[in-house]
Amino acid sequence: MTHSVEKTEWDEYFRVNAVDDMTMTHTRFESLGWGYPYSPADGKLSSTPDGKFIVEMNRPYRQINLRISEQAMQHLAHGKDDYDLIGLYGQGTAVTIKVQYRYQYLLENYF
Repeated sequence: MTHSVEKTEWDEYFRVNAVDDMTMTHTRFESLGWGYPYSPADGKLSSTPDGKFIVEMNRPYRQINLRISEQAMQHLAHGKDDYDLIGLYGQGTAVTIKVQYRYQYLLENYF
């Protein structure tokens, strides 16, 4: 995605552990401006050979709630697949990303 103020690339990486259990393992970004990272509690900060920055963390999430915006250009990548969220859902749509079994999704949304 794109940082909302600086307009630079910003990537967040998650590990799927189980249903309702994800961990943000690290984030990679181009600039330290606009207050990030703002605290050592955010995680371990390091730089990459190409001049970007990584913050390593182990932050748990049950789900991720976000609003799709053309400015942020959010994408969801899984393996070799890349999903353009603005193309799929459109500007301003509220989206929840969570881990669940397919049958749970079908029961919640179709029955």
